[in-house]
Amino acid sequence: MTIDYIVNVVDALVKKAGSRDPFVICKVLDYKLHYIDLHQRLKAYYFYQSRINNIVIDENIMELFRPILIAHELGHGMLHKEIAMMSGFQELEVLEKRADKPMEYEANLFAAELLLEDKSVLETLNEYTFFETASILNVPAALLDFKFAILKTKGYRINDLQIAKSHFLKEDLGAYGGNNSHDC
Repeated sequence: MTIDYIVNVVDALVKKAGSRDPFVICKVLDYKLHYIDLHQRLKAYYFYQSRINNIVIDENIMELFRPILIAHELGHGMLHKEIAMMSGFQELEVLEKRADKPMEYEANLFAAELLLEDKSVLETLNEYTFFETASILNVPAALLDFKFAILKTKGYRINDLQIAKSHFLKEDLGAYGGNNSHDC
């Protein structure tokens, strides 16, 4: 799946929903959101059952991280539904760039394109550093790095930093209210 294809899917979805907000999109598409105590073993997952799209989020995840996880899971729902019909997507390693996990990479690109508008990213980058921009936009630096890859594909002269690591969201990062929230 190409970045152009993912961008087109996101554009059509935003037009249909009239919003980039993943909560609004879930409502418009009739995705069911479930908040369950996953005991910090999983942050989120998507599954399709009985013709119903479901996203499960660990109820212990802080509010700030929920839209990112929901956007990622929406990516699976929009891009990988046939595979999800056989088995769900359990998110241990969100925001990774591993070649051996192309569906995770695609869902991460989907989340970055959905949550980060080109204009706001570029305007903020004109005044602030990469990490300051991520902080101002309330996203992990790794998600902004995915957006950089998209902007580069769209023809902007920008270099992605290649900071998205396979273990990125395995770490707490303050998602559960800890003191390690330096990346968001």
